[in-house]
Amino acid sequence: MNKRTVSFLFPVFLIVYEFCTNMSNDMYLPALPLIANEFKLSLNQIQLTITAWLAGSMSVQLLVGPWSDRYGRKTILLGGGLLFLLSALGCAMASTLGWLMIARFVQGIGVCSMMVAGYASVHDVYEDRKAIHILVWMGSAAVIAPAIGPVLGGLLLLFTSWRGIFLTLFLISILALIGLWRYMPESASCERLNLKQIRLAYVRIVSNSAFILSALSFGLAYGGVIGWITVSPFLLMEHLQLTPTQFGLMQIPVFGGYILGAQLVKVLLDKMHMQRLIAWGLGFSACFGGLLAALSYFFPQYVFSFVLPMVGYTLGFGFAAAPLNRITMTSTSEQKGAAMAIFYLAMAVTGTLISLISSIIIESVVSSCIIIGVSVVCSFALNALRRRLV
Repeated sequence: MNKRTVSFLFPVFLIVYEFCTNMSNDMYLPALPLIANEFKLSLNQIQLTITAWLAGSMSVQLLVGPWSDRYGRKTILLGGGLLFLLSALGCAMASTLGWLMIARFVQGIGVCSMMVAGYASVHDVYEDRKAIHILVWMGSAAVIAPAIGPVLGGLLLLFTSWRGIFLTLFLISILALIGLWRYMPESASCERLNLKQIRLAYVRIVSNSAFILSALSFGLAYGGVIGWITVSPFLLMEHLQLTPTQFGLMQIPVFGGYILGAQLVKVLLDKMHMQRLIAWGLGFSACFGGLLAALSYFFPQYVFSFVLPMVGYTLGFGFAAAPLNRITMTSTSEQKGAAMAIFYLAMAVTGTLISLISSIIIESVVSSCIIIGVSVVCSFALNALRRRLV
């Protein structure tokens, strides 16, 4: 097979598949009130399906990482892809909240294989500059999902039920996984690892202060975005009475900010050190996180009080995300599967906790926004601490 063809098509299909996995947590957001009505439950209870997805995504990283080192990135990613497809069908056929939450949990496990094995393969195959460029596109694709996912979900609801949303994800994912089966190179060493070696590798990774501080910094900034995804249906549709279509349109500038920030990184990468890009990006996000909390208190009746600060938040995070991802993964010499497992675990744990807290206090507009602001301020502080210690 032509290496140039593989080099081009592998990241393309990987980006499409990651887009699908992220859409699974965004496209159905406009349908949450409809699901709540069909199951005769409160919106707060249905919001827990987001938390179930996040919990599933963080449940098996410590296994998926070594498995991808042992059995290969491609095998693990495609195996998780099969789970993702089956869970999409399970969501479409769910008749109770319990069934839906189990399917969402399994769907999260499928997403985990993509985040660990997929991202690890990028760090394996490509050098710094090329890897950051691909991570920029992957990150941009990941946030296009929250930006256009609710819009597409709202449009689909004009022609089908909420179940049709999950069937659509099923069909697109099949195409992406076929492409990965055809074009994804195997980058892992496939060495036989015993439990002692795995345990020692994890001990070395979590003992690496540079790695842990970077991973937690990334996780907290990412967690603020997850917090927004969790509370935005309440803030915009229930509190401000926007329609599902209007809700989806409001997400476009929010996540468009991330795309703009990520693209600026590609332009400035040769002119600024990655450390400075990260510091500036997280600092920018922290300022707008504080603004979100302030405007939600003083002007809670206006859409701009929520959307405008989140545009600034995601712009800064987009600026910092790819360089912070790369610096984290290159701060350890351990196998990339194990390292990516810890990195994604930090993301998933912080995202799940922030989503859970946001779901519990969702009736309070100001408290929901304070959670988002505090998460990114803590992210900025941890990154500053890392720079001082390393």
